[in-house]
Amino acid sequence: MSHRKPQCGFTLLEVLVALVLVGLSMTTLVIAFVASGQFGVLGRRQATALMLARSQASSMIHAPYADPRLANPNAANDATFADANALFAKSTLPTGGDAPDVILANVTVGSETYEEYVNVATDPVGAAAGSESGLFFAVIVRYKVGGRYMRAVAIGYHYNPPVIGLGNNVVPLPL
Repeated sequence: MSHRKPQCGFTLLEVLVALVLVGLSMTTLVIAFVASGQFGVLGRRQATALMLARSQASSMIHAPYADPRLANPNAANDATFADANALFAKSTLPTGGDAPDVILANVTVGSETYEEYVNVATDPVGAAAGSESGLFFAVIVRYKVGGRYMRAVAIGYHYNPPVIGLGNNVVPLPL
């Protein structure tokens, strides 16, 4: 009687099934890697836009009260000055009553362009221009990622120095 050793190894079918499974999992990993890269770009662009908005808002808080960036020529947008309806994230800029109060120069960081806008709303305390307690403002930075517009918003407040008893001094007060 002869004893034969059992055959060890894989059949062609088992190898093909294993290759298909490895191929599917690698495809999934590549897709996940590409998607994470896109989210990284989106996060970097959003962080840059927010930094630009905050920087501009900080400089406006310390600017003279009559600074042109604090002009409010479009009082129709005062109720929605901070872009609550995300109109600046659309492909065309808001117009009419939703148009920005001030259009600032574009900022280029690396090869990316950021558009800066300011909306101003008069503080309802104090009735006439010049007698209001201060101005609310929103710096809106708009940028494009792929074919979509995105935006970052920084909100600030500028006290009216003579009305709050500081004469004409530009002394920022904490909120």
